[in-house]
Amino acid sequence: MKEVELSQIESYLKLQNLLNPRFPLPKAGGWAASWELLLAAVKEAFRLDKEDLVIVEAGSGVSTVVFGYLIKNYFPKGELFSLEHDYDFYLKTKGELSLHGLEVNLLYAPLKPYSINGKEWLWYDIKELKELLKDKEIDLLFIDGPPQDIQKEARYPVLPILKPFLAKDFVLILDDANGEGEKRASLKWKGELEVYEDEFVHTEKGALILKRIEVKDYPFFSICIPTYNRANYLKEALESVLSQTYKNYEVIVYDDGSTDSTYQVVKGFKSEKIKYFRGDKNRGRPFARNRCIELSKGDWIVLFDDDDVLNRELLSKYAVAINSFPDVSLFYPRIINVKEEGKGTYQVLLPYDYYKNRPLLLRTLARKTPISNPSVCLKRELYLEFGSYSEEFPRAQDYHFWTRVLPFIEIKGLLTEGFTYRIHQNNVSANLLKSDFSYESVIKRKFIEIVPLEEIYSFDKENALSYFSKDLTFHQDFFNASYYSWLAGKDFRTFLKEAGLLLNKKELRLVLRALSFLKDGNFQAAASLSEKLPLFFSFLVGGTVSLKIKDSNSLYLLKRAVLLNPLFDFSSLIEDGSVLKEISYVKERLLKPKNSLELRKGEFVSLLKGGALEDICLRYS
Repeated sequence: MKEVELSQIESYLKLQNLLNPRFPLPKAGGWAASWELLLAAVKEAFRLDKEDLVIVEAGSGVSTVVFGYLIKNYFPKGELFSLEHDYDFYLKTKGELSLHGLEVNLLYAPLKPYSINGKEWLWYDIKELKELLKDKEIDLLFIDGPPQDIQKEARYPVLPILKPFLAKDFVLILDDANGEGEKRASLKWKGELEVYEDEFVHTEKGALILKRIEVKDYPFFSICIPTYNRANYLKEALESVLSQTYKNYEVIVYDDGSTDSTYQVVKGFKSEKIKYFRGDKNRGRPFARNRCIELSKGDWIVLFDDDDVLNRELLSKYAVAINSFPDVSLFYPRIINVKEEGKGTYQVLLPYDYYKNRPLLLRTLARKTPISNPSVCLKRELYLEFGSYSEEFPRAQDYHFWTRVLPFIEIKGLLTEGFTYRIHQNNVSANLLKSDFSYESVIKRKFIEIVPLEEIYSFDKENALSYFSKDLTFHQDFFNASYYSWLAGKDFRTFLKEAGLLLNKKELRLVLRALSFLKDGNFQAAASLSEKLPLFFSFLVGGTVSLKIKDSNSLYLLKRAVLLNPLFDFSSLIEDGSVLKEISYVKERLLKPKNSLELRKGEFVSLLKGGALEDICLRYS
């Protein structure tokens, strides 16, 4: 038997036991609501816990019988009002109620035209309902009609028409929530409510439980979008931002000197929410992010990238969270959609919510950035307290910022979809080969000056240096990993071997042969050997060959080689001064001390250069 059928049977038996009907309940499923949905609706009624509970349902049938028993058995001061537009079905439901001995307000309410925001809609005639409600408020709305073949988004009118009669803490339950019309209708409801809680229930046809939330604060958000030559993606990013169900926000677009049609794309939007600023030249992402924030006015900053798509409900989720967690200074979504060009979309779940879990947060920060930067929401005052993004980090500036800020504030992960992250050719962060991880190395080594090793690795303080050494290898900094292992008095040769710096005789012969090919200008032979070489020399030979044949990946490969061995004399193979200059920057980031523990790094470098380990091929001359 299928899992879905078992779930329906289980729900039916629970309802049967709970309601104790004098006659078997009518058939559910198909056109009627499923037993799973009806059980979920009954649970919501009990959660409301009101003696004079008022239920209104759009569309009658098995749900009318279930709610009828619910009122009779548990809420004798409550009332049920059921609207039915089809007279034959009205009579059928009436007969079913008579069979069960239930007295409810079953109303024949034929569809009639309404004007909502200048558009004509067909919905139930509520003249009789209004007379019966008088001064009562609706606590639970159960929506199972009218059918979608009446018109597109046929169930949308329920909220604007019945809004004056809804209790402050009303609950709306929508059947058929998987339908396209129902999805669009529910988004309109959310836009009208702005602040709400919602839950999707995986029933036969999908169900949505929507609750209006009363909040003290309607925070003002600034969505900050730095952009540079991304006109082809920016349009969709802005469309997603402007479609938010929550309305109290502004959009700051800072154009960092684009030379494409970025200006025309932004000006194509007629929204007053968008504020566009343009720099006279390209200054880089850290500067552009800082400028965005400086130009914004919001109490809360939402960081967003120009090539991603924001979930249209995210600001509403943030507004609720801000009211629910006054001690939190930063919120982030834990569900991210990833869209890879030509490969479709998949979903990634960030595993941790770090709320009130500082030990895990610190442990994660030592290894990698714990949260995704796009769509993160944080208090504006954090930039005043901790400073802005450092221009020392043209990449990984968000990781550096998090290491300075997150240890000292409370953060909260929300189990909701935040944004769609695009992977494309121009997205450098998605191409690990092109990522200069020497920046991550600097960030980690500075971090342990901010938070002591003993606190980060409080679970095993005696081996803190060894743990940090391993964390450096997460971004392939085997050189500094070996230094910290040496500092701890451990076997640092393991890290050198993993980096490809500790060679056996066979590997050494291959390396010398490949380097000989490079010197002789036999690049094809060197390239054919490259994949067989240990890691450092694979990058070194591959990068040198790429440089000689003017391949665009050459600098990235050579920077990766520097990351593994900053002591190698690259000038013995490379003549290009601009490349050597870039290499020197990477070397400096890796070799220059970044905390008090690195004051012995000169001693370590001398040890390696002095040939203390005879089988290490650190230099080639």
